[in-house]
Amino acid sequence: MADDLETEDGSWILALEGALDEQCSLHDLRLICRSKSIPDSMRGQVWHRLLGSSTGSANGLERFNEIFDLTNQSKLREDCKILVEKLDNEEEDKVSILSDLESLVTHYCKTHHMNYEPNSGWLHILTPLVCLKLPKNELYSYFNAILDSYIPRQCHFNGVAMHLFRLLLLYHEPELCSFLDSHKIAPNLYTQNWFLSLFAASSDLPAVLALWDYYFIRGDPFLIFFLSLVLVINAKDEIMARKGEKEKILETIAELPQQMEAGDIHDFCSLAVLYSAQTPFSYKRDYHQALFGEETSEKSTDLLVLSQALCLPVSVQELLVSCHLLSPPTKADAETRALRFFLVDCRPAEQYNAGHLPTAFHLDSNLMLTEPQAFNVAVQALLSSQKQSIAAQSAAGGEHLVFFGSGREAEDQYVHMVVAFFLQRHVQFVGLALVAAQMESGIAATSTFVEPVGLVDHNPSLCLVCSANKSDATPTAAGKGNASGTPQSAVGSSSSNKTDFFGRMRSKSAVVKDKLLDYIVNPISIGDNETTPKSKSKDHPSTAGKSKGTGKLYRNIAPVFSIDDDQDGDDPSFEGSSEREADAPNQELVAISSWLKRPDVINSFRCHEVKESGHAFPSYLLITSTHLYALREIEDRPGFARISVNRSLSSIMKITSKKRHPEFITFKYGNMKGEETIIVDLDRFVVPQAGDAVKLVKLQLFNNSSANANS
Repeated sequence: MADDLETEDGSWILALEGALDEQCSLHDLRLICRSKSIPDSMRGQVWHRLLGSSTGSANGLERFNEIFDLTNQSKLREDCKILVEKLDNEEEDKVSILSDLESLVTHYCKTHHMNYEPNSGWLHILTPLVCLKLPKNELYSYFNAILDSYIPRQCHFNGVAMHLFRLLLLYHEPELCSFLDSHKIAPNLYTQNWFLSLFAASSDLPAVLALWDYYFIRGDPFLIFFLSLVLVINAKDEIMARKGEKEKILETIAELPQQMEAGDIHDFCSLAVLYSAQTPFSYKRDYHQALFGEETSEKSTDLLVLSQALCLPVSVQELLVSCHLLSPPTKADAETRALRFFLVDCRPAEQYNAGHLPTAFHLDSNLMLTEPQAFNVAVQALLSSQKQSIAAQSAAGGEHLVFFGSGREAEDQYVHMVVAFFLQRHVQFVGLALVAAQMESGIAATSTFVEPVGLVDHNPSLCLVCSANKSDATPTAAGKGNASGTPQSAVGSSSSNKTDFFGRMRSKSAVVKDKLLDYIVNPISIGDNETTPKSKSKDHPSTAGKSKGTGKLYRNIAPVFSIDDDQDGDDPSFEGSSEREADAPNQELVAISSWLKRPDVINSFRCHEVKESGHAFPSYLLITSTHLYALREIEDRPGFARISVNRSLSSIMKITSKKRHPEFITFKYGNMKGEETIIVDLDRFVVPQAGDAVKLVKLQLFNNSSANANS
């Protein structure tokens, strides 16, 4: 048996040698090398073909002018010396290697108009390449190819790569994702070194070489996301056992790649590929350019959508392909067709009855607020139907839940709440169709592909999309369509405006943002009823909105706290508005850390400031003995915020909270005219620790009132 294995190994190496000599295609080369560890003597040749490296490029190292004048050139030289000392080379070779390393990094920075950053991971990437003992020009071409093709951009906090990784973790392991979120452990704190160095900064050299063999043979730049995912998920029990110990958790995760050995790489990578195959592929098409393509100065709407996504986005096109209603656009997409979705149509009943996808399960999102018991029954029916359809291998069966709504903001805010309901319960494989309103339009626009299936019970006269298209069509075109008995005008309009369709809906999804997001997504807030405003009102009946005459607890005025199930801002005496989103650039810019440490700040609370338009801005709510402040975080400037709210506590006339969602609180400001309370302004917040925040405000009001009375 040993002889057979040796012969087999020798045969594939001979085949590899012949393939390299004959300049075979990349496809054939990958087939030969698949699941193999490339011999050290041939690794340089194989990587050269797989990376597409070229020493004769326009920006090759031969064009370097030998001028070392980067801003932090001395730091680069120092880091190169440290790296060379770690290498097992002869002393006479170290001087040459040091010169080569500094030259190629300097040239790369100048060519790409960048400056050297010590935490860029570049020198870690060079470490395995130096071991190949390549000529200087080839070393640079390999280095350049790896950075351009396999290192994702924006691995910093709030970067696109980090947002995508968190959504992938939420998709596959929502409980672990929520646990890390609750400890304020952002993905960049533990994956940044992995992403920037392809694990070269964290693993032994033999393991890195074997890993890169697999990586380049596979040729999928997104593999780093799933390799990192596998490491973290496999250590779930160990991580969650460190509850409340943030530093220990980070230490535990940081040590994970150090445990890898070369013999573990095949199983490690195979598991990552399996996770990739169990993930909707829309993100690869939507974000490949942003992460691995040429850099552009324009900020894509898609990136804004990703940063605000409640869960992993799934494209309409992918859903239609999975339902066999649309032909896959590429061969690669056809291979992923095995991924099956359980579609959940969350539109109102009248819209669902006017036409729906044949395999979609209807769950009216409005029920969550209007009829909670009926909603719970519907959820149980959904889960039961999903389980039965999977067991029966039905076309409607699938482990992957994808929710979609009408695409109209007023209705889709409830769809987001439904999705959050499932995420809160740590349901795996939850996705959301961002352009859900175009489900019908997408089918209409491609009706030649989906006939005779199409929509079930489609009623063009009641269908929102068909009605909109009919109103946009000319009278002549509309007449022809009606005469033929088919919505031809809708098909034509949809086809011609398909691109605009997706652009409009993606921009609208940015407006929806993460409404009521944190307090539902984060299960830490579940079960905190004893500290919510609702429960506090039971302890103080006089503050639950009784007659004005009983409200003398704070300032001889009406009660400042009540539980309100109506729409905030509908107070008939409301004479103003706090919806000044356009004023943000004029608001004072401050450092968050310095404000949190101010001696007059009694306590601070993470929250979302919610505007009337539906925008929810990540913020900090700060309470002093006399004032209420909100610091609105600035997306492109981590650590800084603008003071969006600056209120005197004495101006607070009322604090209201939703009965069903006590974390959604509203501060109403105004003054007294005789016995009448006049509300002139308001601020809305979603505060996971709403009970503690409201209690603290009430306490300060009481103390101020007592101090004024004594004086």
